[in-house]
Amino acid sequence: MSTEYAVLIHAPEDGTPAMRPDLAEEIMAQHEEFTRRVEVEGHRISGGVELEAAGTATLVRPGVGTTEGPFTELAEQIGGIYLVVSDDLPGLVTIIDEVFAGDGCTYEIRPTVDHGGADAAAATTPAGAEA
Repeated sequence: MSTEYAVLIHAPEDGTPAMRPDLAEEIMAQHEEFTRRVEVEGHRISGGVELEAAGTATLVRPGVGTTEGPFTELAEQIGGIYLVVSDDLPGLVTIIDEVFAGDGCTYEIRPTVDHGGADAAAATTPAGAEA
């Protein structure tokens, strides 16, 4: 049975394609290779996004208020997220290790929570495909 994993990309704030136009082509080539390897090696990307810089965030603390920009100063921020459906976590780890070696980012892989029902089927079915 396949599991959907969130791959959170912890990147140096100045190391994302949006912040480093001089490295954007190289960074994007790594992500294209990741996408290719995931598909070839039997995994499936079910979603993902690149995030704007943490300074563009709006944080809501219920009962306290909102804050513009990052709440804490960290060396790394979440720069993007992939959702990957896989039945081979060690294989996914290997792809990430090989494709992104030396890029200065940290990759956190967590299983997503399956709440069952139609929403769960949608989470593992590509947009436009029949569940």
